[in-house]
Amino acid sequence: MASIAIVGGGPSGLCLGVLLHKQGIPFTIYELRERPCQDAASTPSGMLDLHEESGIAAIRACGLWDQFLPLTADCAESMLVMNENAEVTHQDDGGQEYRPEIARSLLTDLLLSAAPQESIRWRHKLLSATRTAAGRIALDFGDNGTFEHDFVIGADGAWSKVRPLLTDVKPQYGGVSIATMQILEATKRHPDLSSLVGRGSCAILANRNGLFTHRSVRDSIWLYVIVSGDDEHAIQDRTTGLTPQQFEDLMTSDDKLFGTWDKRTKALLETACREEGDAKGKIPPLKPMYMLPLDHKWEAQPGVALIGDAAHLMMPWAGEGVNLALWDSLDIAAAIAKAWEQCGGDNGPGKFQEALLPLMADFDGKMFARSSESAHETWNNSKIFFSDNGAQDMAGMMARLMNGPPPE
Repeated sequence: MASIAIVGGGPSGLCLGVLLHKQGIPFTIYELRERPCQDAASTPSGMLDLHEESGIAAIRACGLWDQFLPLTADCAESMLVMNENAEVTHQDDGGQEYRPEIARSLLTDLLLSAAPQESIRWRHKLLSATRTAAGRIALDFGDNGTFEHDFVIGADGAWSKVRPLLTDVKPQYGGVSIATMQILEATKRHPDLSSLVGRGSCAILANRNGLFTHRSVRDSIWLYVIVSGDDEHAIQDRTTGLTPQQFEDLMTSDDKLFGTWDKRTKALLETACREEGDAKGKIPPLKPMYMLPLDHKWEAQPGVALIGDAAHLMMPWAGEGVNLALWDSLDIAAAIAKAWEQCGGDNGPGKFQEALLPLMADFDGKMFARSSESAHETWNNSKIFFSDNGAQDMAGMMARLMNGPPPE
């Protein structure tokens, strides 16, 4: 019987596992993290808005729609855009498309609940993936052993160890660096900040930097601190090893960062810094964000494929990353099922690989087309958001998206 491995237990890897399990196709997921503890789902995390043709379609295919719906109440679909003086340049209630928001932690927990636990190997960090003389894929997990499989799907993110089997392309700096923080029980403890950012998503943009927020579980505000710059490691070096107070002082006093911002918008950053310091005793430095080159692609090869960020890492400014990843899972599961049916799961001299290869070429072509479109969109959005007048420029972009092109 053909042996299938999924490297990576994030949303795309877990979704693929659930879809294969529903069709009776055996597989193994290797995930470098420990199994999430029972209360992990209630831990605040970033929010993901799912789209009908991709993320929502995958959730439905997994048979999890009814369980999914109650998990989308923490963050409204509304959007606020404002400048550094808290002057609103755009406000909407989510537009005409239904795009429910779910915390990443809740989505992971939901998918994990439907995956066969015996098929997941936790704390398995992949060191390398190589092709054997017999054409199988060998996965080296160091002290955890080396395992060979007939088909390996790399769902292992930005710095994928599976990717080199298909291409030598590497992530490149995307022009901005990021840190994440959280403010718990915001409505009760910080009503002014809760009112400032609203019940959905908020973008505060000025002088090529930004504060982005989502509402998340436990009535929290999940904050992204974004600083743009040409030097990949400059702001990371400046914020490494700082105490929470030093970090706050740097962010709020340097005019090239957030020093010139109004006290209302600056208070959001100050409060988050203090809460992170109180809860964790430290604040991680801002880290560079990466993307794969636009329009990159590769030729399909026997026994290996990529999905999600491993295949098409991009900036997050179009809300497409997890949606594309779940769409990949949906499509590749269908291809695997078709090849499995054609050869009955038999891999006697590579029958499964042979049946799968043309299906993978077709899968890759469709994936390249849709991910390229989204990568260009999000890269263009990045230049809009982190311009000198980001709040006004983003407002113009949102108006065009919601109202459509002007009549001819």
